[in-house]
Amino acid sequence: MPDALPPAMPAMVSPPTARSKARQQREQQLLQLAQQILQRDGFAGLTMDRLAALSDVSKGTLYNHFCSKEDVLTALSVDSLQRLLLRFEQAAAFAGHSRERALALHYAYSDFGAAEPTLFLCLLSAATPAVAEKSSAARLLRRQQLEAALLAQCQAVLADAVAEGSLRLPAGVAAEQYAFINWALAFGCNALWKPLRQPGLFARLQAAEVHLCSLNLLFDGMGWLPLSSDWNYQHSWQQFSQLSLNPALPQPAAPGSHHAQENA
Repeated sequence: MPDALPPAMPAMVSPPTARSKARQQREQQLLQLAQQILQRDGFAGLTMDRLAALSDVSKGTLYNHFCSKEDVLTALSVDSLQRLLLRFEQAAAFAGHSRERALALHYAYSDFGAAEPTLFLCLLSAATPAVAEKSSAARLLRRQQLEAALLAQCQAVLADAVAEGSLRLPAGVAAEQYAFINWALAFGCNALWKPLRQPGLFARLQAAEVHLCSLNLLFDGMGWLPLSSDWNYQHSWQQFSQLSLNPALPQPAAPGSHHAQENA
């Protein structure tokens, strides 16, 4: 057997310089302004020319931060995933059994979609090949890392459920399959809710009822104990609403925001 390799030395991370801090702050300001444009005028209204015109930076400086409009959307999706991960971490710490914690993750996801509809739509848009092909490799990698971290939160709850015996995986079924089904259900409910409501479809339904009913059908079908017939998950859902699931990332004032208001 070869000799064991010595443990790797931890990488030395240089503290951020004043210049790098200023660059990061400017980038966050530009992203906040881009989000304002999206909220007001939709995706067609966001262009690099307009973002530069409404900000206090030159077009050349803008391209030093983002290589394209699509790169801006990917950066906004990264920002969205960072916010969502913070919500997931808080939801996963809910003091309840594993099925309640899984519901808390779903609540955090739906609450984010309702609170930040523009950022949620950025998650949809940034996942398309047309956007990914024109985005920087570094941002695409960061997005992938954050998505993996979100998935790890989901898989951890499933692993806890299997370990405690409240969930049994059928033969040939991996936990990743259940994690994917959970994600698909949450994503679908949030992505379809507002577009279907706008033309008046399903007008009598409430978002909380749809989410909870869908999840109880899924979890009961998985045999995840306690079943909805044995536990008041409506009460659990109401408890989630009392959690602080809106941790704020730094939000500097957008550059040129007064220009944006004047030209709105």
